[in-house]
Amino acid sequence: MEKKSELFFDKVKKDVIAYFELKFEYFKLSTYERTGKVFGVLSYGLILLFTAFFAFLFIFLSLGFFLGELFDSEGLGFISVAALYLISILIIVFYKKKIVDKVENEIIAALMSNDDKNNERQDDEKQQTTDAVGDING
Repeated sequence: MEKKSELFFDKVKKDVIAYFELKFEYFKLSTYERTGKVFGVLSYGLILLFTAFFAFLFIFLSLGFFLGELFDSEGLGFISVAALYLISILIIVFYKKKIVDKVENEIIAALMSNDDKNNERQDDEKQQTTDAVGDING
């Protein structure tokens, strides 16, 4: 009898160790996936920001030359564009909190998207198990 219980507890111990090793491996893979997603989103954002920067730069340079011709003074044209930049900066400073909150929410949503998928998969598995077993009360 003692031999059977010793074998049983040895098998349980091995199963528990294997379970935690698999859980840890799953956690590592999940972390890698999330990190990859975050870097992907950040890379996309940086490329978009870089491209938008140059687009706005050339648009405002063109606007400066256009306003310079309109005012018959290139200096006034570029001063007008500088005023537009200052107004843009003031608007960004004024809405700083909303901008920061929006970026934070997007990053959190990207990090948690994997959790939502896992929770849906677990809910589906629980529902399938319940459907297969049947209603316990009925």
